[in-house]
Amino acid sequence: MFQLCRHIKTNGQRCQSPALSGSAYCYFHSRVHTMAKAKSSIWDDIKLPLLEDTASIQVAISQITAAFLSSRIDARRTGLLLYALQIASHNIDRASSREDSETVHSMTVTGEGDELAPEKEICEPGDCASCNRCDTCDEYDPEEKGEELTKEEVAKM
Repeated sequence: MFQLCRHIKTNGQRCQSPALSGSAYCYFHSRVHTMAKAKSSIWDDIKLPLLEDTASIQVAISQITAAFLSSRIDARRTGLLLYALQIASHNIDRASSREDSETVHSMTVTGEGDELAPEKEICEPGDCASCNRCDTCDEYDPEEKGEELTKEEVAKM
C-alpha cells in the first residue's frame, strides 16, 4: 500500500502519483512546494500558478492580462509571459487532462498555507492477502485471488 500525493491541481483534480515516504507529496510536487516556500524577490508583482494543466494556464493568462491592464507589468514582460504560456500549452499532454482523475471535495490547510487533498491509500497487487481492510474494500475479490471463503464470509454475500 502507498499514499497518493495530496497536491490539488488548479482544476480541482488530485495528483495521481504516489507520495514519497513520510511526505504528503510526490517527488515532483515536493520539489515544487519547497521552491514555492523560498523567499520571492521584491519584483514579483504577480503570482502565477504551477503550469501543470490547461486550467492553470487559463488562470495564468487571466492573471497576466489583469496585471497588464492595471499597469503592474509592462507590455514587454506581458508578451514574454504570454509566450511562455504558449510554450507550456504546447507541452501539456491533452490526453492526461481527460484521464480518470479524482476531483477533490475537501481539503486541509497546513500552518504554512499549503492546501492538501485528503489522505488516500492505494493498494498494489498482492496487498490483499496481508491487508486488514479487505472486508471493506470494493476491489477485494477472494475468489479471484484463489483464497477460500469461510462459511461466515459466504453467508454475508
